[in-house]
Amino acid sequence: WAYATADQHHPSLFAASSRVISDSLTQDPARWDIESRRQLHQWQLWLSLDRGAEEQQHLLSDSQRLLFREAMQMTVARPSGLQRSVSDALSAVRSGFQEEHLEPST
Repeated sequence: WAYATADQHHPSLFAASSRVISDSLTQDPARWDIESRRQLHQWQLWLSLDRGAEEQQHLLSDSQRLLFREAMQMTVARPSGLQRSVSDALSAVRSGFQEEHLEPST
């Protein structure tokens, strides 16, 4: 998620990261715990949804991305204290505000 936060374009780092991750997953997928797979899912979403066509070349294979997506789906979302505070404030000014929205395509 650090890439998304900084919103920096660094093609050679993306290429190297994608290659190393893909090779590692091919050799031993069990070494990637659920938290790591969740973070990789977020990185892949950022590349596919926010970075545009120029970064599509750094997406991992469909089967690898599915492994990451499944890890994300197995996780129960737990709002932070800050998220709850923001939700309370928004609920006070807008009736029917939803704190969480789970996007089925992601």
